Parts: sequence; C-alpha cells; structure tokens
Amino acid sequence: MSLKYSVKIKSQSDWKQYFSKADIFINVIKYLFIIAPLMASFGCGQSEPQKAEPETNNAPQYSEAEIQRYVDQCDKHDGKSPMDIVRACVRLNKATHYHTLDLKGLNIDTLPDDIFDGLEHVKILYLSENALSSLPKSISEMKSLKRVHLGWNQFEEFPVELFNIGGLKDVYISKNKIIRVGEGLKNIKSLRRVIISHNDLKEFPHVFTEMSWLKILDLGTNSIDIIPKSISNMSGIIGLSLSDNDLKEIPVEIGDLKNLTMLDVSSNKLHSLPVELALLPKLIEPVRNHSGFVNNLLGLGFEEDGEEIYGVSLLKGYKTTPPASQANRTMWLHSSQTR
Repeated sequence: MSLKYSVKIKSQSDWKQYFSKADIFINVIKYLFIIAPLMASFGCGQSEPQKAEPETNNAPQYSEAEIQRYVDQCDKHDGKSPMDIVRACVRLNKATHYHTLDLKGLNIDTLPDDIFDGLEHVKILYLSENALSSLPKSISEMKSLKRVHLGWNQFEEFPVELFNIGGLKDVYISKNKIIRVGEGLKNIKSLRRVIISHNDLKEFPHVFTEMSWLKILDLGTNSIDIIPKSISNMSGIIGLSLSDNDLKEIPVEIGDLKNLTMLDVSSNKLHSLPVELALLPKLIEPVRNHSGFVNNLLGLGFEEDGEEIYGVSLLKGYKTTPPASQANRTMWLHSSQTR
C-alpha cells in the first residue's frame, strides 16, 4: 500500500537542498519516518485500512503539519462537539483522499447541505449510529460512492438524496423507522444490495419488483403481510430475507426466481409452502439460524469490489454465490413458527 501526500516547498532553494545529491538519501529516510506515524494515526475518523487515491492536478496541497492537525482534530474521544469532529474528519479526508469517510456514532441529527462538497473520490460512507432523518444535498455529488451505511438513525423514508448517485451498489439502512421506499430507487441501475431490516414497512415495497438487477434484499423484522405476485420480476435476486414479518402465505410466483440461493421466511405465520420452492435449482441451506443468514447477506463479497473500491484484486476468484448442492436443495425456514 502506498500513500501520496503533497508537501509545499516554499522556495527554489528549498528544492535544491531537499534533492541535493549529498542529502537525498537522508531526506528519504526522514520522509519515511515522518509518514509512518501518520499512517498509524489515520485510524481516527476512518473505519478500516484504506488506499489513497491518485492525486489530481487541481488537488489541494497540504503540509504534514496540516494533516497531523486534522488527525488530532478528528479525534472522537477528546470532548469536541460532534460537528467540529465532522468538519475535521471531512478536512482530513480531503487532505488524504481516502476512499472511506467514517462519521458513525457521533449522535448528529443534521448535516450542512454542503458538508460533502469536494468528496467526489469517497467510495464508502459511514453515517450509522447517529440521529439523522435526512441527508444533505451534497451527498448526490459523491459520484464515486459505492456503499453507504445508514443504520441506527431516524429515517422515516428511504433517502431520496441517494436516487441520483448512479454508481451506488450497497445501502445498509436497518434499525430506522422507514415506512416507505420511493419509486426513484429504481433509477439506480447499479444497486445490488439493500439491507432494510428492522424498520416499519407494512407492505412489500413495489419498487423492488421493478429492479430485476437487485441481488440481495433484506426486509426482515418489518410488518409485511403479503408478498406481491410481481416478485417474479426480481430475476436477479440471489438472497432474500422476509424473516420476522406477518406473512401467511408465499405466492407460487416465487418459483420464477431461478437465481435464488438464500431464502429466509422464518418467524412468520406460514402453515404451508408452495411446491415451486423445491424446484428452484440454486436454493441451498447456507446457515443454521437467522442471525447467521443475515450475516451472509451483509457480508457477501463481490469480486468487482477489489478493483472498484480498494484498487487491488483482493477478492479475485471469490464467488458471488455459494455453489449449489445437488444433494440438498433446501432453504432455512420455519414455516409453522409464529412471532
């Protein structure tokens, strides 16, 4: 992994001194010893090891001292106000061009509309564990955003500000108060995973039945009582959870989901299941309980993420779906279990 930093040199004499033949080796060693502790410090405000993006010609220039100051200001444990921390973490991200911005767990209930200006490079955004009920307009300018985490907030509607992010792939928005998912969601043709469990949905959102490209959908722990027949249109789905709802029957049209590999309809009010389920060619039993099943939906890897998010082929050869067992084409469900 390599990190690129732009350091301002004030005069021509500085350049000559820095790159002189006599001192170049010493200066390289000094440079490495300066950057190493900075790399260790960047865990603050960032949730995982990250790769810096290549610097563009018009990227702002920052000294090591400025970057270190942003690291210190982004410290979430020194008594600063939540918004001060947000601004510091945003400045730090702009300085380093990290692909991830972590603003989770700050108890913020609103964000300035322009807070995400200049963050077109960010690919993963964490806003979970706050008190947000809406998103700032500038999030729609984050054109590189692939994954957004919005769990444990106060959203009552799926955020419409996400509908114009054309490359968005994964949305995690569990543990909110969502009662509606707007039709605009189908504008995101790249979307492959929506985790929207533990909300207040009373109906299966119709928009999902118009998204044949969607691969993973978790609607567990809502209050859905009917699966629409139009679910047959979701031809790309490989993982579906409707656990812990109010379902009394499963429509035979679910048998049209030929790519379905993981299905969880446990903890409902079902007394029978359509025979069509037994004929699905890829349906297998990947886990032994609902918690483990949901973890499969949350953490299932996609091969393209290595290049698109991390810049390396870390997941090369990783299968998007587990291999189907020819001997045991079953699913995890408790058809007679009620809540």
